[in-house]
Amino acid sequence: MGAELALSVGRLRPATVSAFSEFYDEDPNLVVRDIAARPRTAGHIIVFANEKGGVGKSTLAFHTCAALAGAGYRVTGFDLDYRQQTLARSLTNREATARSLGVALPMPLCGVLRQQNGAQLCQELARIGWDSDFIVIDAAGHDSPIARRAIALADTLVTPVNGSFVDLDLLGRFRADYSKLEAQGCFAALVNALRDARARHGMRALNWVVMPNRMRRVGSQNDQRFEDALEELASACGFRVGQGLAERVAYRELFLLGLTHLDLKYIRGIGRLRGAARDELAGFIADLRLPEIPLFVRSFGERRA
Repeated sequence: MGAELALSVGRLRPATVSAFSEFYDEDPNLVVRDIAARPRTAGHIIVFANEKGGVGKSTLAFHTCAALAGAGYRVTGFDLDYRQQTLARSLTNREATARSLGVALPMPLCGVLRQQNGAQLCQELARIGWDSDFIVIDAAGHDSPIARRAIALADTLVTPVNGSFVDLDLLGRFRADYSKLEAQGCFAALVNALRDARARHGMRALNWVVMPNRMRRVGSQNDQRFEDALEELASACGFRVGQGLAERVAYRELFLLGLTHLDLKYIRGIGRLRGAARDELAGFIADLRLPEIPLFVRSFGERRA
């Protein structure tokens, strides 16, 4: 399998530009040039993006904002989806919940991009997040010029996927029986074309991690096939596979209040921080491999084994 995978890497990566032009009508060099010369914050930019909706981007972006703020970092959450504003609304609900309960929760700053262009994106990030250690950007679940520019700006790109082969089509094209990887999918072509353009413009390397999210805690044979296919895609398309969050009712219920499991320690009478949820959140953040991450992991107590 190793030799076959090496051949796959050799076939897929050089085809980046042609694969990009098959799906997109914009030169990746123009995308990068649009944002490369503009002022940007010194903070680490984390972008949650996937052209498929409903995979949990906003939930993971929100948990990242709350967890990093709780660890003592200065954090700005920035929502690119002007219509839904899921991340922005969750951060607004967080502030309202804190006021209602009379508790001091770690509070990220929040911004929404109303004018969807590269100049306004860089300007708003500089205005709102200039002093932030981390800027967490939540892109809408579809392709758009502004999503491409956000990806081009990213230091860390997080792509959540659910445990379905349908989700993998955007990353790679397999044969009908999923026995062989034949080509990059449209989203992988986009990321790799922008990655190559960034390198040509002297920008830092992109840390791309794909997060299986909302996975069942009891695996099946199909889950194993999904994991094997994802690992093959990781080698062929140049990303890491991380750990997302399991499907838990408590995540959804707390999310509506702008809360995470890590906030329960601030609030009397609402519940107890469960060890499994704590470890899962710690694992998710650790897998992002953000700067100064050892400091953050210590805030949870024991490091994962």
